[in-house]
Amino acid sequence: MKLSKVQRLELKQKFGGRCAYCGCELGDKFHADHVEAIYRETETVPRHERKDPLNFEIRQTGKSEKQHLDVLENLYPACVPCNLFKSVFTVEMFRSEVQRQTERARTYSVNFRTAERFGLIQEVAKPVVFWFEVYEDIGK
Repeated sequence: MKLSKVQRLELKQKFGGRCAYCGCELGDKFHADHVEAIYRETETVPRHERKDPLNFEIRQTGKSEKQHLDVLENLYPACVPCNLFKSVFTVEMFRSEVQRQTERARTYSVNFRTAERFGLIQEVAKPVVFWFEVYEDIGK
């Protein structure tokens, strides 16, 4: 769905000009996230059209597999990092993935483990709550 400038501005203001997920203030460059994924179709790029014929490439066709979900009511404003990380996850899958970030950072990042050892990072046991879940309560 191609949003008009008016629709894009309305979408941005849906949660007070903030990302529906992390709550950061949105600038001019933000994504319109499909809350329920539409799963864009892809196709293999023919070998003769590839930048490197030996590498496999895919591209989006522009079509979606769930066209009925490509509507304004299924869009939330999202910062680029949140939208890219959310990808095609459901809201609950996204919540679970965000919850696992401390564990992942501890496992794979020596920088994280060092900062944690020196007391610069402390894990906080709390549920992941998205901005859209608390926005109405804050706005009142």
